[in-house]
Amino acid sequence: MDPSAQSMESLSASVPLFDPTRLPLKSWCAGSREDPLTGLIAFPDFHSSLPRELAATLAAGGMAALAIGDVDGLKQHVERANATEPGSYGHLAGNKVMARLGAVTREWFHQQHFEAGCAATFGGDEVIIAAAIDDPAAFHRAVADLRNRLAAALPTGVSFALAVTADGHLPVEREGNGWKHTFTDRLLAAVDRCLFAHKAARRQEGGRGGTIAVTEPPAPAAGDVSRTLLPLPAGEETLHVLARPAPLAGRTALLLPCAGPTGLRGRRFRVTYPDLGAKTEVVVSLNGQAAVPAVSPPAGPLPLALRAIRPPTLRGVPGDLAASLERAGLAWAVLPAHEQAQMLHLITESATEAIRTARITAAVDAIATRTRSQR
Repeated sequence: MDPSAQSMESLSASVPLFDPTRLPLKSWCAGSREDPLTGLIAFPDFHSSLPRELAATLAAGGMAALAIGDVDGLKQHVERANATEPGSYGHLAGNKVMARLGAVTREWFHQQHFEAGCAATFGGDEVIIAAAIDDPAAFHRAVADLRNRLAAALPTGVSFALAVTADGHLPVEREGNGWKHTFTDRLLAAVDRCLFAHKAARRQEGGRGGTIAVTEPPAPAAGDVSRTLLPLPAGEETLHVLARPAPLAGRTALLLPCAGPTGLRGRRFRVTYPDLGAKTEVVVSLNGQAAVPAVSPPAGPLPLALRAIRPPTLRGVPGDLAASLERAGLAWAVLPAHEQAQMLHLITESATEAIRTARITAAVDAIATRTRSQR
């Protein structure tokens, strides 16, 4: 056998060779080199191209999202493999994990509907996704899908952090090209710090990995960036965020990277703090952004977990009506008993699904009107 062919055969089990025409990129980072282990874009080329791509997208009025994923417990996995598997040595087990991570990420990326974006390596055990987007919540769901695919394919989980940025986050002074790299590096640093703040909190609490944390870009916004905010969690969803301290009427509030709730009373959530554990808090809207009043001024940003509290509903309320009320942040109990009975009768006696949907919509509108009139 040709010695070079034998060498390639010995490498194929741990270092797969990818088709270079299928690099995980769309418009951004064109001409980049491939990382030979993961098949993702090599970080030096990514880091060279991203500042230009971000600046152009944001200057044109678009939004961009950046997500960093870090393999949970890779060091422990490698040490365990080396101790228990006769053929494992060095970082071979880690290479296999990262090769599989790259393959799953490539497949996922090519199934997304990003108009522009790319996926690259970042550090020894990290992956980074950058994309031009128009819906922050949809990007969060896409990253959750990637997280779930990786959890099914790898022996370890992968935790993520992400941020969404818009033209309002761009610096006011933008002379030359140096600002593009400074802006990009600060954005990367903000997302990376958010990721590891949540990983540190998880280790302290003994929780599981595979979280997706959300943070804001680091610089104070010079314009309206409300469209970059994610919705607050609903139903059984838990949202991990990095909260930023800010003044609020002589006190300190924790600003969340989420759109604020409607109404003056706010909404109740179960909020988990790094040291205090879980507490029920009222999340209010501060200039359209969700905020939690802080008991004492924190030293810096705090990793929090938010979970919605299901509002109490009367027995017998249909599930689709209850879900619609929960999404709207409304309470069934604001209606008097006779109006509740009338609405339930109309909904349960609907002849078709279309009629039922229309009557549920009308009921939600009526409850919203009643709620506003009582403030």
